Amino acid sequence: MIGGRAFDLRTINLILCLVFFGVVFALTRPQPASWNDIARVATIESLVERGTWAIDDSQWIDQTKDKIFLNARFYADKMPLLSVLGAGVYAVLYHWAGASLAPDCRVCAYPWVTRVLVGMPAILLFWLFADFAQRYAQSWKLGVVGTLALGIGTMIFPYAVVLNHHVPAACAIFASFYLLLARGASRQVNTVAGLLAGLAITFDVLAGIVAATVGVIALVRLRRAVVFFALGSAIPLVLTALFDYQIAGTILPPYMLTYGYDYPGSAFPATFAGNGTPDDYVAYAFRMFVGGKGLFAFNPLLLFALVGALGIALTRQHPLQIEAICITLGFVLLCVYLVTQTGNYGGVAYGERWFVPAIPLVFAFIFFAPPLNARHVWLWSVFAPLFVVSVVSSWQGAQAPWQDHLPIVQLTRDINRFPFLGFKWNLP
Repeated sequence: MIGGRAFDLRTINLILCLVFFGVVFALTRPQPASWNDIARVATIESLVERGTWAIDDSQWIDQTKDKIFLNARFYADKMPLLSVLGAGVYAVLYHWAGASLAPDCRVCAYPWVTRVLVGMPAILLFWLFADFAQRYAQSWKLGVVGTLALGIGTMIFPYAVVLNHHVPAACAIFASFYLLLARGASRQVNTVAGLLAGLAITFDVLAGIVAATVGVIALVRLRRAVVFFALGSAIPLVLTALFDYQIAGTILPPYMLTYGYDYPGSAFPATFAGNGTPDDYVAYAFRMFVGGKGLFAFNPLLLFALVGALGIALTRQHPLQIEAICITLGFVLLCVYLVTQTGNYGGVAYGERWFVPAIPLVFAFIFFAPPLNARHVWLWSVFAPLFVVSVVSSWQGAQAPWQDHLPIVQLTRDINRFPFLGFKWNLP
């Protein structure tokens, strides 16, 4: 065995990443297919081809409702920094390869912009998670199972093949967490960890709830050195504020400007991010977590990870106790916010996509729950079929992430008929 166990594990991780890269590369969608990515495509196209944030002259303008109206012009309601990065990628493709983001493109830039902006972060996330598994799993085989479960058995996979802000935010948050695990790291490493946490917030404001948990971990673990984490996180936040000011004359993100949604034909109420609230909180929460849009229906293995996180949070003297407490509380806070302050399940899309940035952090604790902690091996009889269900479901979602899909199995609820709860199979 050349180089011993470490060499073998690195080789295995490399093979897994190459396979994951090939699958993501092959399945990347050829064109935008939702209001969400069309709005971002229109912004990237406008920045490169017309030098403006306004999307009025984009051919995509009438195909998206994810836009705000300010000073007699339309703008995408997305956070700007990811679009700036996408514009850098598109500028190269547009000027040097003759590629286009137009709907009728002959050489289409969309899949390549997506591969760089979303696919590459997904692959980096996969690699970092594989290395995390190598450190904390009970064996390399269990590490491989957990890594595959995250990569092809959660919402990470479907959203790795379309242009969106959730996967880059998820990668940035997990990378920040990964760096903070290096106790006694240099000032430069702590600054980069902060930079990544800040990037996550500037990609996806909702990810700020999850990024804040990493910030609390940094505060506890780094103590006075947290100043370097804070300085790093400030860089993307300041840049975003400058871009916001260019767009709207204020440092507030575009979708916080409620009056921007108040125009004829708007699809959203004039509220924060155009969100409403549910008419029935209980029914909304039920469907969000275990029903037809259920987080745990689409990602059932996340339940094992939560068990692991809770177990570590309650274990004194465990080296990851602080991390487990912060991440569990952050996840609960995100759940409470989504249940009480949103009303549309993330729109027409696979699963509850707003949870994507939180999934890798929570999933890291799957190695501390049975059966991946090598205890209660009888639970493989539960874990294995759920693993298969998760992979099949994620594969279906990757075919068309911007369409509604039903989970393979979900809970149903009927308050007028005993036993009130049941199961429903949605087999393809």
